Amino acid sequence: KDSCADAGFVKIDLLGLGMLSAVEECVDLIARARGESVDLSRVGLSDPDVYAEIQDADTVGVFQIESRAQMQSLLQTRPESLDDLTVQVALIRPGPVSGGAVHPYVRHRRALRADPSFTPPYDHPLLEECLSETLGVVVFQEQVLEVSMALAGFTPGQAEALRRAMSRKRSREAMLGLWRDFRDGARARGVDDETIRAVFQKLVGFSNFGFPKAHAAAFAVLAYQSAWLRRRYPAEFLTALLNAQPMGFYPPASLVRDAQRRGVRVLHPCVNRSEAACTMEDGAVRVGVGYVREVRDDAAARLVAEREENGPFRDLADLSARADLRREQLAQLVRAGACDVLGPPRRAMLWELGVLSRPRAGAG
Repeated sequence: KDSCADAGFVKIDLLGLGMLSAVEECVDLIARARGESVDLSRVGLSDPDVYAEIQDADTVGVFQIESRAQMQSLLQTRPESLDDLTVQVALIRPGPVSGGAVHPYVRHRRALRADPSFTPPYDHPLLEECLSETLGVVVFQEQVLEVSMALAGFTPGQAEALRRAMSRKRSREAMLGLWRDFRDGARARGVDDETIRAVFQKLVGFSNFGFPKAHAAAFAVLAYQSAWLRRRYPAEFLTALLNAQPMGFYPPASLVRDAQRRGVRVLHPCVNRSEAACTMEDGAVRVGVGYVREVRDDAAARLVAEREENGPFRDLADLSARADLRREQLAQLVRAGACDVLGPPRRAMLWELGVLSRPRAGAG
């Protein structure tokens, strides 16, 4: 298997599937809550307001560009287009980091913003054509092949052998043989030994894990779409994102706080109004009972099914008798505010459940 099938790609592909599901649910929520039809295939990929938020690293919950490392990089690279975003998605990976690509790329982006006529430096003029789009550094997996062909005169077959050898558990003998071929080929093209060693070391460092350009481009589109939805439909986006958990870098509480900062109303779970998952309610996000600690999917489903079949719960005793929940699950519903609709103060309901001692007369 080559590097596209290693554990790193499997994990990221699963994250991509999770965000795809969230995006699809968000579009469905927009249609149901607002009566608006959003066709993301027709949404432009150049909204300046979306890029402004990306450039400011306001990206909590946005696919692939929400980590602290990505945020710090975004503030420096300030992507302005889908091409920039494609590089950004691929840049903060073990391969480009180990290959020494990140800091030079950031420097060159700054220089280019300051002077549009800036030309990035290359380790050798032979590399200008294959590395111009990434400002002189190796960011994409294909560039390993292109660099070896441009600098060392490798055939496509030799270049692919080099990429595969570096992406697997390496054999010292195989790597030595490839190094000699690379060195001899580059020498024949007039490249000095210091440059040959420097470039080869960067390629070996990159082999830890890097994206193919097509993979990065697909993820960049999904990153942009999630950023667009987050900006245009923040409540629906939060609802869909919460329902897709666990995913990404932030716990649900952080996602909720970020959405509230942007004006989204979030309603606590309610045994008589919530579904098992999060839903939209009058423009706000209603947290599902399945989000309450100790109340797992099957318990939440039983509660909702009972309510739909036999009507709203009248009081805590009615909930306890009908919902088939353990005492600790009932207590957590009370603590989360999900039982506030039933009337008594939370402390009184916890005492009724026997999980809180009755205060002594005159105490407090």
